[in-house]
Amino acid sequence: MSRKAYYPLFADLEGRRCIVVGGGIVAQRKVTMLLRCGAAVTVVSPTLTPSLALSAQRGRIRHIHRRFRPRDVRGAWLVYAATDDQRINEQVYETTSRLRIFTNVVDQKPLCSFIAPAIFTRGSLTVAVSTGGASPSLSKRIRDELAHRVGAEYAPLLRLLADLRGIAKRRLPQYEDRKRYFDQLVRGRVVELMRAGKRREARAEALKLLGRCANNGHR
Repeated sequence: MSRKAYYPLFADLEGRRCIVVGGGIVAQRKVTMLLRCGAAVTVVSPTLTPSLALSAQRGRIRHIHRRFRPRDVRGAWLVYAATDDQRINEQVYETTSRLRIFTNVVDQKPLCSFIAPAIFTRGSLTVAVSTGGASPSLSKRIRDELAHRVGAEYAPLLRLLADLRGIAKRRLPQYEDRKRYFDQLVRGRVVELMRAGKRREARAEALKLLGRCANNGHR
């Protein structure tokens, strides 16, 4: 039997209704990540961790103070189930499957329509590692190895690249020319300057390269 192939996807959760069923430590981790992505989070659970209770008191999350009911997921975009009650976990999955809502029942791959990768971030850069659900522990180990290789310089480098996009569009109207420019930029001296903490010099080098690319395009 062949392994299931998962489609890697980065989802925009800003303002979207996301439900977490459960109020323990695992649920808390899921809530933290969802809030970081700007989701509108509702937690369904008779009890909450102190941290989740504080978030509810401050209005950062909505708390439904009882056990799960199928109507709780109406209008949801994404659902996590993180409870110790297998009947509730299965009920969540059955309900969301009928409604075609993305769902993850924590640590129960057969009850998931998506799986969560191991991730780390450097500013706007997010690196995600997945083993297709075969071994979350290995995903985390590979993530940690990559995190040691991807340094802090990538956060300011990304800010520079974002700032240059508008300038590059004006100077290089053709997509292929812009692609060639940015490919050269991230493989050249600019990255080394960023790594050395020389941000002004890196920006100057990036603009110099842009000028050369623009002049070559006009010939």
